[in-house]
Amino acid sequence: MLTSQILPVLNDLSAFGQGFGSTDFPVWKISAIFAATNLFFVQMSRLPCLCCLLLSVVGQSLLLPLEAQEPTELKVMFYNCENLMDTVDDPLTADDDFTPRGARHWTAFRLWEKLNHLSRVILAAGEGRPPVVVGLAEVENDSVLHYWTRSRAMRKLGYRYLITSGIDTRGIDVGLLYQPEMYRLLGWEALRIKMPRDTRPTRDLLHAWGRILSGDTLDVIVCHLPSRLGGTRSSRPARQAAHKRLREVLDSLLYIRQYPKLIVMGDMNDYPATRTFLHDLRLSDPERATVRSHEMYDLMIPLHRQLNQGKLKTGTHKYDGQWGFLDHFLVNGALLDSTAAISLRNPGPFSLPFMLTEDRAHFGTRPLRSYYGYKWEAGYSDHLPIVVDLVIR
Repeated sequence: MLTSQILPVLNDLSAFGQGFGSTDFPVWKISAIFAATNLFFVQMSRLPCLCCLLLSVVGQSLLLPLEAQEPTELKVMFYNCENLMDTVDDPLTADDDFTPRGARHWTAFRLWEKLNHLSRVILAAGEGRPPVVVGLAEVENDSVLHYWTRSRAMRKLGYRYLITSGIDTRGIDVGLLYQPEMYRLLGWEALRIKMPRDTRPTRDLLHAWGRILSGDTLDVIVCHLPSRLGGTRSSRPARQAAHKRLREVLDSLLYIRQYPKLIVMGDMNDYPATRTFLHDLRLSDPERATVRSHEMYDLMIPLHRQLNQGKLKTGTHKYDGQWGFLDHFLVNGALLDSTAAISLRNPGPFSLPFMLTEDRAHFGTRPLRSYYGYKWEAGYSDHLPIVVDLVIR
């Protein structure tokens, strides 16, 4: 008796859920369903054991999809954009070349063409889903990012942006694009680097922290450390000053976060095999060292090894005919645990044929740049971006 009354009610409730709001679902049947529903709950109140059984079955059925759900895989990206400048002369910085009357004839048309090209790279790197965060280097100011994020190509992606306002002599800064629905920003700060005496000022560090889908707090630090201009040895003290500041920040975060999740991304202007770089930042090889949650690892070290062994075709930058990795992902060990709720995998340079051109001065290919010297190439950047998969379980 009870079964014959309950089952039709359940079937009608399902149909009602599908047909509610439709003009084809008759009013008389809605009234009948509510009457039958009332009878259903009266009968269920007399049989608490059956009620508990049904609730248990329903509860288990709701949990099953969560257990069977596939991990969510998001992209994290860093890109040195190479001279992403506005067209306005700033009298306080050395940006004269990047104006319409400057040596590079930097016009609004060329700026928009470059922005469209960079958008194309970001869309391609996401493989159908744009990167959740994109660290940027060599961006002049927030007006560039304002126009870029509101451009036709980028508007639909929903990016918001952060950018530092440092004292670099060229006027370039570092920035971060992020998707607020995937990376809920909790705060950010720009961190000044104290340079040695008689050394040019450099870019600030950008530190942002936000909550991701797993509920974890993810700290992201974007860097563009002092260049190698003037020679590797003579410019090394400037980079070591930046190493010291960055390591101070990392030590602080590793201490105050109960479960730290740190990603440092940037153009370090040093290669993975550079001893001072590895020593100053206390970095280890993730493939050859014991991974510990509160220690830092350079994901580019194994890739640098593969490049030297001929197993990898490109790095992120080509100098004097040789590919190398100036751009890095540095992470703490907790992000290397593949069984954890959040982890990283598949780091590497990202390139497609349209981002490369023939290297006529040496051999093979090189990045297709905006300018090759002072010649307009209408390309992308002298660096290739790096990407890594952020896996959330």
